[in-house]
Formats: sequence, C-alpha cells, structure tokens
Amino acid sequence: MKNTNQKNKPGHITRGDIFDDLGFSPADTLEAKVKADIWQALIEYIDRNHLSQSHLVSRLKAHQPDVSNLLKGKISRVSITRLIQYAGRLNLEATVKIAPPRTARNLNPKVQRDRAEFISA
Repeated sequence: MKNTNQKNKPGHITRGDIFDDLGFSPADTLEAKVKADIWQALIEYIDRNHLSQSHLVSRLKAHQPDVSNLLKGKISRVSITRLIQYAGRLNLEATVKIAPPRTARNLNPKVQRDRAEFISA
C-alpha cells in the first residue's frame, strides 16, 4: 500500500547543479567536475577497448585496489594528477580549456555590460 503523504510532498528542487545543491564551494565543484570529466573519458576508452582490470594494473602502473577504485568510480580517492597520468599511460591526449562562465559566454557584450552595471549598483 502506497503512503498517500508521499504524493503531496514536493520533490527535491535543484538549482541545476548537483554540486551547488550539496553545498560544495566553487573550487571543490570545479575540481569534482574536472575529475568526473577525466574519469568518464578514461572509462569510455577502457570499455571501448575491453581492457581487463589485470591488464590495467600493468598498463597504468597502479596497484589493483587503485584500479578497482577507478573502475568503480571512486574518484574522490584519486587526484586529478593521477587521472591525467593514467590517461597518458593509455596514450590518450589530454587538453585543458579555460572559459568564461556559461552565463557570461551566452550574453552579447552590451548585455554583459548592462548586467555588470546592474550588479555593481
């Protein structure tokens, strides 16, 4: 039997970013997003090439628990530097792109000036 009280409760309202919702600082959010992007690229490559855990231990020059954490998505235990090293050991190319915030990128210059004047007022 369903709990009828659940039906009337509002769901979680998000601001569009899970890290913001969880209260992470902007620096921690950026680090987590970069880690997630690198991890996702590594996992896609590993899956596409059907690389086994034992093969990865050798190829990544890593300990088995570290490879297991990588494959299970436990990236909080892995540094960005280590993820980049793994990418290099898999002969993957890594690049870094720095860009203005999305809100500013999507505005034309006049709107950006108007917005900046409004915020500083």
